[in-house]
Amino acid sequence: MVAACAALVVSACATSEDTVPIPYSVAAAPRVPGAESIAVTVAASDARTDNRARIGAQINGYGMEMAAIRSEAEVAQVVQDAIAAELTQRGYAVGATGSRVSAEVRTFYNKFSVGLLSGKSTADVALTVTVATPGGSQVYSREITGKAERSVQLANGGNAATTLSQALSQALATLMADPEFTAALTL
Repeated sequence: MVAACAALVVSACATSEDTVPIPYSVAAAPRVPGAESIAVTVAASDARTDNRARIGAQINGYGMEMAAIRSEAEVAQVVQDAIAAELTQRGYAVGATGSRVSAEVRTFYNKFSVGLLSGKSTADVALTVTVATPGGSQVYSREITGKAERSVQLANGGNAATTLSQALSQALATLMADPEFTAALTL
């Protein structure tokens, strides 16, 4: 009986496609001394080959994928805005000139699974981030990943977006903590 109720809750509205915004909260971080004099530009591209707007799928009570969950905005734009926000938070002058930070989205997907009393939302984000000097020489390249898991009652777009946002935050925390990344911005 409990399993049947859990399956019903997790599969609610699994046949209706869901289009959602992906919220992103900038991490609290101190300003980097001298960053205000460092100009950077941020770009992102989507290297995923399958259905780029799809960020996950709702599931039914048996764990079978049903309707798609799609992002309201292009995933590359979500990533670009998040990186720009993190750099701005730290005091960098983000604009149209300076070193170029480029992010290539490799993975940006949420997967739901069914549990006994609740389901699980698992999100994976993988990005290849490069930094090039204003002259175009690449001075930094790194694959960064983020993963987040949450217990959920509904396998819906809102829960997928929240978990993806957490995974993106984890990936960008790794990037911003990399001293080679911050050093590359000054070249």
